[in-house]
Parts: sequence; structure tokens; C-alpha cells
Amino acid sequence: IRNKTAYDENIKNLEWDLESGKKDFGIAIVDLNYLKRINDTYGHEKGNIAIKKICQIVCDVFDHSPVFRIGGDEFAIILKDTDLKNVDNLVGIFKGTLIKLSQDDSLRPWEAVSAAIGYAVYNPAVDSSVDNVFKRADQAMYDDKKAMKAVRE
Repeated sequence: IRNKTAYDENIKNLEWDLESGKKDFGIAIVDLNYLKRINDTYGHEKGNIAIKKICQIVCDVFDHSPVFRIGGDEFAIILKDTDLKNVDNLVGIFKGTLIKLSQDDSLRPWEAVSAAIGYAVYNPAVDSSVDNVFKRADQAMYDDKKAMKAVRE
């Protein structure tokens, strides 16, 4: 997992790629659900375990893409090449992994992590910048969060 500074540098590179005609990329956003509840109920140490768990899952599923922690419980994935071509399948695998965790009664609440995910692929008809792609991915993630009824209180 890379940090926000690395993410910002990668976004600059994507903007340069756009200017030079390279337009095959997407962005996925993952937001860990219930981190505040885990921290408040079980302590920050358990919240850190939840963060590490979701990081591991994201990195395992999107293993051909750079992953960045861009906020406390929010992650961005820059989709290119194989992961971009297979994004729908990868999102399905990601969600399936989380469903399996939610059904495992042996796991503690901070181990059975839940997260929302959304993505957008660059579309020259609607996107004038990388930021447009990010905003569409972020909106898709919030739509997923609402569908999960995991919207922050």
C-alpha cells in the first residue's frame, strides 16, 4: 500500500499520459465500513487490524495495480492493463471475499471487514481530467455504500 503522496504523483503521471494520448486507465475507490464503530467499541488497535485486513484483500484481488491509502479508511486503485480489462470480475471477487468473511462466525468484528467499492474507467466523452474519473469512481463507491446501508452516521 502506497501513501497519499505517492497517489498524488501517480495522478500527475496520469494527467501527463492523458495529454500525450494514453487514455487506458480507471480508478477504483474502496472505503472500509464501520471503522469508527470498531475503534470506538474495541479500540484503535483493532481498527488498525481491520485496516490491515482490507489492505491485504485489496492487494490480493488487484494484484496488478498500485494501491494507495488516500485517507484513514479510504483506498484508491489505479487500474491499468490486466486489472483494467478484468475490473468487473475483480470487483466481483472482492465483494465475494467480503461476503465470505461476513458469513464466518469464527471471526471477530474487526476481522470480518466490510467495505464499499466503486470504479470508473476513463471515457473521453465524459471525462476532461483524471479528477473526473476519480469523482465518478467515488460516487460509485458511495452508491455501493448506500446499497449496503453502510453510510457513515
